[in-house]
Amino acid sequence: MGLTEILLASVLVIKSGTTVIPPHAYQDRLDITEVTFEEPSEVKEIGEYAFLGCSNLRMVNLPVSLEKIGEGAFRECSGLESLAIPEKVKALPKYLCAWDTTLREIKLPSCLEDIGSHAFAYCGKLDGISIPASVAHIGSNAFSFCSSLKSVELPRNMRELESYAFSECVSLESARMPANKKLLGELIFSGCTSLRDITVMSPVPPPFDCNSFIFEPDETSIYEKCRLHVPSGTEAAYSKAPGWSLFYQD
Repeated sequence: MGLTEILLASVLVIKSGTTVIPPHAYQDRLDITEVTFEEPSEVKEIGEYAFLGCSNLRMVNLPVSLEKIGEGAFRECSGLESLAIPEKVKALPKYLCAWDTTLREIKLPSCLEDIGSHAFAYCGKLDGISIPASVAHIGSNAFSFCSSLKSVELPRNMRELESYAFSECVSLESARMPANKKLLGELIFSGCTSLRDITVMSPVPPPFDCNSFIFEPDETSIYEKCRLHVPSGTEAAYSKAPGWSLFYQD
């Protein structure tokens, strides 16, 4: 145990003066249930996989000084129930909280720009997410298998939504898509068998990557149950557009 940390019972205290938590620093530490940062905290970066597999970790109070979080920093922390990301963090890395099976709440910073691939994949207890208006990119499978997620509203001016972003979100009932005509990833809602309403704000039907669709080819029954809402006067364009036209089939 170094000079930058103290373990009191099961609480890990990161001492003041620490600026970086190294990669894999506490990987697979089953004796840690809580992480706190001594004030005034100077931690600016948490390295990749720093807390990977800390399955008994229940609480983390990230400091306001934090600016960067490495890939998979809290991956497989299966006891973690909530996490608040500080305001200086502009990008969430891939696999940030993947397989955090008890994660119920995540608070994202107001100036967040990027959510990496698989960031919250397999977070089965996550039943809601508020995505800030500043987010421009959501990576592939970012919320895949979030089986309790019921609705999602994507930022109006978001530039890129990658493939399978919300695949297998089996409780998802409604989704609001961006207003721009940028390319959408393939099969972004595949396996979302409860989806009943999709609102697309773009006046021009966005194309899908790889000439794909919004659901898997064998999920035609979802098109029959799900209503597509588009801007007034654009229905004809959507009814002829690749992928979107499947919502208009008899």
